[in-house]
Amino acid sequence: MNRLIYYPTGSYGTFVQWLCNTPSITGPEELPFHADGNSHKYVLTDQYKLLISDQDEQEFVSTHNPTVVSCIWPLEHNGRIFNHDNQSDFYFKLSQRHLTQFVQSYVQTLVIYPTETSKIWWYHNNCKKVFFTKEMYEKKIQNQFEQTPEMTCTDAVQRARIQMGYYRQQAWCKMLLFKFKCMDINQLSLGQLRQLFSLARHEEMADYLSHWQLLPAQFPNIKFVALDQFRDCTKDTIQDIFKYFNVESTLPLDFVIAAWTSLQTNRNRDQEHGEIINCIVNGQHCDWSDLNFDLFDEVYLYHELKYQHDIVLNADSIDCLPTNTKDLLRLVR
Repeated sequence: MNRLIYYPTGSYGTFVQWLCNTPSITGPEELPFHADGNSHKYVLTDQYKLLISDQDEQEFVSTHNPTVVSCIWPLEHNGRIFNHDNQSDFYFKLSQRHLTQFVQSYVQTLVIYPTETSKIWWYHNNCKKVFFTKEMYEKKIQNQFEQTPEMTCTDAVQRARIQMGYYRQQAWCKMLLFKFKCMDINQLSLGQLRQLFSLARHEEMADYLSHWQLLPAQFPNIKFVALDQFRDCTKDTIQDIFKYFNVESTLPLDFVIAAWTSLQTNRNRDQEHGEIINCIVNGQHCDWSDLNFDLFDEVYLYHELKYQHDIVLNADSIDCLPTNTKDLLRLVR
């Protein structure tokens, strides 16, 4: 039975794969981490192949693989998925179909996924840490490097513009561009891009986060691990994964976890955002200038205030949002 880690980009699937396939190390130089905290040093030397085509999937399920392999969710990640009909269960049906396929093919599957209390941590990872080098493309994906700039651009803001460009035919995107009198995404200011990004999350995410909670009951033989577990009970969670995949390891876990944790600078972002939003909603003083918020923090702050608390900021012309409650509330329409 082949073993598979199935995960949305930014959910540490490569790190878990390295843990499962690396029985021991002799020193810190063998750790898989880049300075930003991703584990893609391992991807450059690992021999697994991403499951990005029907042929890849058939080869994977029909040929025994002694290592634990990984696959980015969803299987169609090499294309682009749009919830054109605004279905409330869009992602549930998508994941259900994929997991059914794995079960029917006798694939032992581990799913790692973000939740409502780890979504901002995951969002930072997904937007800023997940990119492929030319060497990774040549070895892993065997595709034209230039065809997927959203996965190869290392400038996070420019990549955000590229990603938003894929929605340019969506009605909500056309309407906002018209409002801002812009012909394309590249003409948007940072404040306008922030609002578009926030709207995209509202229009396209649907059940992206919530659907994961519904799947374990339908797939009792698949192991599901939330990012929260990985953050809060890291060692126990890793040992549990080893047991599930029948992995024998002599890795110095405490050393590996300490090195990994020190690089995950946004792992507490959800709690920090929650405290800030609570102060804003209740009109209490709060200053978060020491947290060094970037565009992606501001997207989620804007999104949560508008769509969860009906607090709309007049911030289209502001590149950076204020970092204290008093000044931020002056922007409320």
